[in-house]
Amino acid sequence: MKSKLLPVFFIMFSLLSCSVDPIEEEIGEDQIISLNSETGDPGCAGADQIKNITFSEASAIESWDEVRKLYLSLLPAGTPRNGTFDPSIWDLIHDFEVRGIGEYSTIYSLTGDCTDSVILTINVIADPVNTDPCEAFSAGPDNFLEITLSEAEAIPSWDEVRKLYLSLLAPGVPRNGEFEPSIWDLIDSFGDPNRESKLGDYTTTYTITQGDCQDSVELTIKVIPNFTDPIECDIDAGSDKIREMKESDAAAIPSWDEVRKLYLSLLDPGVPRNGEFDPSIWDLIDAFNDPNRASRLGDYTTTYTITDGDCTDSVELTIRVVAD
Repeated sequence: MKSKLLPVFFIMFSLLSCSVDPIEEEIGEDQIISLNSETGDPGCAGADQIKNITFSEASAIESWDEVRKLYLSLLPAGTPRNGTFDPSIWDLIHDFEVRGIGEYSTIYSLTGDCTDSVILTINVIADPVNTDPCEAFSAGPDNFLEITLSEAEAIPSWDEVRKLYLSLLAPGVPRNGEFEPSIWDLIDSFGDPNRESKLGDYTTTYTITQGDCQDSVELTIKVIPNFTDPIECDIDAGSDKIREMKESDAAAIPSWDEVRKLYLSLLDPGVPRNGEFDPSIWDLIDAFNDPNRASRLGDYTTTYTITDGDCTDSVELTIRVVAD
């Protein structure tokens, strides 16, 4: 009975109206109240039934077929599901679109071996009132801002640093909260002479309180290098290396992986072994085995490059094949 999804009902009608009903959920005694005040046999269609659901639950029902299944779930187990509804399911959906909260009753009728009728009612009630006074109390989403080192160093006062962090708050969030670490702590951390670099994240938890309600948000100023400053890189691929080996020894290397290990063995200690070769190991092997090559003797050089973030460094590694 979701009015805002009503067009979906029309789109899905041809797809869903022929689907086979799953076993309907059991209806608990606390959900369905028998309306049949008579004693004795209620008939093969069962007793009149009613079920309460909230407005949000009714609005969330996805299709005409799901509304039909909801009404059929009120019937006792074993009751035929091929009866007729009056008013129809479509009429009930259109009525819900107009009225919203209220009772929606239909007469479900069976013919044939079981000729009987029963009144099935879905009672749409208001959603329960939120009893949590703090649910809507929010400090907003986490936020961050990037500024250059020169911009950070140019901030003139404690109050301007405070305003910078407060500018990261969502509109409407109170500006009288508490910072942890404090603004002074953040300033001291930035100016710490023992700090290796002023670059990096300066994060504080901003907390607002109102009565028994409290919420927090993380605010971060990320200090980045000045746009004109080169990135300081502490990465070293070592020195260029060369190794001689006899032609017969080179020809006896059994696999691509062993050739790769041979070149990696030329690297200085501590240099990462996950870099890139250019030309590749396969290219070097192909060059050594090239039938059009006048001689296998000579230098087989590759540039080995390591990368760390925006920093790279390279080294030339050479295997020099000499005559036996």
